[in-house]
Amino acid sequence: MNVKFHPLTLKFTGEFSHLEEPFQNYYYQESIAQLRIVLILGALAYSLFGMLDALLMPEQKYTLWLIRFIVVCCILFGAALAAFSSQFKSYMHPFLTGLLILSGGGIVWMIAIAPPPFNYYYYAGLILVLLWGYSFLCVRFLWSSFAGLAIVLLYEITAIWIHPIPPSVLLSNNFFLLSGNIVGMLSCYVMEFYVRRDFFMQQQLEIEKDNFQKMNQELEERVRERTMDYQLVNKALQQEVAGHRLAEQSLRASEERYRALVENASDMVFRTDRKGFFTFVNVSTILMTGYDEDEIIGKRYIDIIHPSMREQTVKFFDNQFVKKIKNTYSEFPIIKKDGSEIWLGQNAQLIIEGGKIMGFQAVSRDITERKKLEKDLKESEEKYRQLSIIDDLTQLYNARHFHSQIKMEINRLERYDYPLTLLLLDLDDFKVFNDTYGHIEGDQVLMRLGRVIKRCLRKADSAYRYGGEEFTVILPMTTGPEGIVTAERIREELSKEDFSPQPGKNVYLTVSIGLSQYKQKESIRDFVSRVDQLMYQSKKNGKDRISSG
Repeated sequence: MNVKFHPLTLKFTGEFSHLEEPFQNYYYQESIAQLRIVLILGALAYSLFGMLDALLMPEQKYTLWLIRFIVVCCILFGAALAAFSSQFKSYMHPFLTGLLILSGGGIVWMIAIAPPPFNYYYYAGLILVLLWGYSFLCVRFLWSSFAGLAIVLLYEITAIWIHPIPPSVLLSNNFFLLSGNIVGMLSCYVMEFYVRRDFFMQQQLEIEKDNFQKMNQELEERVRERTMDYQLVNKALQQEVAGHRLAEQSLRASEERYRALVENASDMVFRTDRKGFFTFVNVSTILMTGYDEDEIIGKRYIDIIHPSMREQTVKFFDNQFVKKIKNTYSEFPIIKKDGSEIWLGQNAQLIIEGGKIMGFQAVSRDITERKKLEKDLKESEEKYRQLSIIDDLTQLYNARHFHSQIKMEINRLERYDYPLTLLLLDLDDFKVFNDTYGHIEGDQVLMRLGRVIKRCLRKADSAYRYGGEEFTVILPMTTGPEGIVTAERIREELSKEDFSPQPGKNVYLTVSIGLSQYKQKESIRDFVSRVDQLMYQSKKNGKDRISSG
């Protein structure tokens, strides 16, 4: 099912409009912790640039510090405290929008005060504010775009009329400022789009699970009802057999009633001897199996069971026979005379005479449609599960699945005491490649790197796209030195790949790799951070290399 969004506001529309309010609650719960940290870090970063004020403009530094520390930073710290309020949720986005405009406005105010040529360069602070607002502040696209455009407008008014800047400098500044704003708007749009899409997929998965549970409950209720019906039939049969001992007339009457019931039943009713050969079948048995009465009488019941299930069927009924279990319910596929397959849900009862088991009598119903429905439901559930853990571009697992998998592997190794090694890979100079050949070719590089990594792994290993051009590989039952072999294989295989999009020109890329073996009692965060630092060590030491520790 394709979800519908408003192209500008990204709100759920049409038949999905009811998801908007739950999404707002979900977005608030997912982003509030990050928001509080970002506000505090933003205030600290904003204040750190006060040192630049003192170095560049010592005469104006107190005025600039008044703006930076007393106005903007105090409000940012106050906003961080306000984020802990129970009322913050209702005005979160307009409040953060105003805060973003205030942060940019503070820098515009400093530009208006700064003497040339320093007022030419302070526009770079606006780009940092836009980056902070679009990428980290958790403001929705529409609100953050409004704030970004307001900041750009304030800068234009100041640079043109209040404290004019030379046209050539203004043109250059506008190019970078407007480009940064547009890129920020696009990134904010894409981030909110994927958050909404992931939320929608989670909702759909919950609906499918609920439907599956309801269907199972209905099926179980039907089985219970049918079982009770069959138990009633079996009880009636037992009463008729007991009546046989009282009088021959009662027996004949009982046999007539029983035969009428069996012959007219829509379900299969049959009997076998103690060796499993058919001794009696009703009309429904003949119609369902396709065999004539003289063909099926004397035939072994096990011979019509699907070959893949015969051994299991024999064990099931042998167990009933040996343990003298009076009534059982089972489900097995059978092969009809024409070769087609149907599933039967069967209640089987031991036939006991004089304390001796003489055979079985059974009532069976065609449950093929139910089995097909159960299979479809399982496939649907698996489909939505895969969608939630696979990265669309590389077809590797995503970062969310990595965190759950690394936790599971660490819990397992602490029980069974085997080694675990983690690799973290980062493409070297990938930004340069993207800037040169474009993001479409960059996506092709990531896809091919994903395939290279898969080729180099064992069945027990697993690879993940950790973020951007970063990848992780979990190597269970692998020591650090063994992990180096795998890492070297990946590095060498990638070095053979030609990524040139132009004929006659060769373009090769390299990868920097950090790896380490897990240390007992180490937290997941420390483990991943340690491998990450080793990867950056490879970068610092010249790239295209492996660092381990």
